[in-house]
Amino acid sequence: LVDAKNPQDILVAMPATHYMEYSVEYDIYKPRIYFTQKSDAVLGANFMMGHDILFDAEKGRIGFSESDCDYMSIVQNAASSTRD
Repeated sequence: LVDAKNPQDILVAMPATHYMEYSVEYDIYKPRIYFTQKSDAVLGANFMMGHDILFDAEKGRIGFSESDCDYMSIVQNAASSTRD
C-alpha cells in the first residue's frame, strides 16, 4: 500500500520523458507540468501515455494499467483480420 490510512489511493509511474521537453534554443530540458489550477487537476495525454485507462463515469472511478501503447501493431492486426 502507498498509504495505509488511504488504501484506495494509487501510484502511477510517469517517466520524465512524459513531462520534460528539450529546448534546442536554450539547450536545457523544461518541465511540461503546470501548477496554475486553483483547485482540482487535469490529467493530460502526457500523463496517460504508457497506460490503458478506463473511465467508469457510472461508478465515479478511473482504472489504470500499464500498456506498451503499440498502436501500430493494433492497427496492423486489425487490418490483417479484416482481410481474412
